[in-house]
Amino acid sequence: MSGQKPDYFYYNNKKCVLIDVEKGKQLIEHGSFNIPDNGLEPCSHCCRGYIATYYVEDKHLYGFKQNYHSWEGEEISGKVPVYFTGSCIIACGSTDNGTDFLESYLKYTRAYELHFTNGKLDEENELALAIKEAKKLLKICKSNYDRYLSGSASIARKYLKYEYDYLRTYKWRNEE
Repeated sequence: MSGQKPDYFYYNNKKCVLIDVEKGKQLIEHGSFNIPDNGLEPCSHCCRGYIATYYVEDKHLYGFKQNYHSWEGEEISGKVPVYFTGSCIIACGSTDNGTDFLESYLKYTRAYELHFTNGKLDEENELALAIKEAKKLLKICKSNYDRYLSGSASIARKYLKYEYDYLRTYKWRNEE
């Protein structure tokens, strides 16, 4: 599968990307996004057929959804409250670093683990120490990229409070 278009997340007036959602949970299913399914096949860089954009405003989570079809344009839902309970990882400050693996957040300049209860932000864990440690590891492992990949996966998880899957992202699926 090709790299996927990310979902976006506006936090502290910064545009971020959604990296992952707590194991077994999804953000998208907690908003009443009224967008008709037009029956078109998703395109290769957006296998879900939609892109979601989330906002934290006054500690409350909102979002909108747009169907994404490269040959049909887009259709955008209205901005709605998202009553999500769980955690997610977002990253910002860099472009095109990917979002398909949990440790992707280490390649960005800022990252956060956010926890919500019924759509209200109740916890923020800034992941600056993880990013700093990964940059040190990259300098040490310049000639051994496999060693860096192995170490970065450990670093990425070490600083997280909540549980995320080891093999895949839950930001787009909710099966166990």
